Amino acid sequence: MTKLKHYNILIAEDEALLRQSLANSINSLDSGFKVIHQVSNGEEALRYLKTNTIHLLITDIRMPAMDGLALAKCVHEQYPHIFTVVLTGYTDFDYAREALKQRVFDYLLKPVSAEDLESTLSHVRLPLQKHYELEEDPELVGKAAEEIVEYTVLYMREHYMDNIDISSFASANGFTSAYLTKLFNRYKGDTPSKYLTDIRIHEAKRLLTDTMLPIREVGEHVGYPDQFHFSKTFRKHIGMNPSAYRKEKQQ
Repeated sequence: MTKLKHYNILIAEDEALLRQSLANSINSLDSGFKVIHQVSNGEEALRYLKTNTIHLLITDIRMPAMDGLALAKCVHEQYPHIFTVVLTGYTDFDYAREALKQRVFDYLLKPVSAEDLESTLSHVRLPLQKHYELEEDPELVGKAAEEIVEYTVLYMREHYMDNIDISSFASANGFTSAYLTKLFNRYKGDTPSKYLTDIRIHEAKRLLTDTMLPIREVGEHVGYPDQFHFSKTFRKHIGMNPSAYRKEKQQ
């Protein structure tokens, strides 16, 4: 198995500020991924791919010269080992969802939240780990490291309904959020935010199935006081909104 320091990301996005902001967010996560190059359209991306190693392409759908889905098709045909994630606005959502059935691994809705970004990178990491192994940091090994992870998991299970800020939690317990993310990646195969989201969505599914609480209250019970955010997150993970999920389970 090939050993790597990190997985290489190429971003294709014609809006420079959004492109740089996304790159900064990814690189600050310290999650095993690193943005090594940015381009403004599909043609530039293909030229770069000819001479450089990329593991993940993140591309906007609407770009000049060559749009994101045309780029994704070319990458799928010429570089099948590269995973592709599309950036999309709400007006393109159905278009992006249809693309998932064809050649795109996942999508990110604009504006991209830290939670969605971590979740998507976590999804991509799983198949990458079958072919590549990241070099191990000695600080991530040992009983103390495992205890930090298990303590964090216990805290999440007991407080998932509260507003948990991962950075504040880490600081309050004497370590950084970046270190906690590395530990979770090693021992759980997920980021802390993704792990917390999975706990919340699991409980939301139970409440939607076993109770008749309004959707808004279900969201509040699992840590999402904003109903729109709850529905968006639920649909991202389950593939349908909470109302549709409840209706399906009641049939």
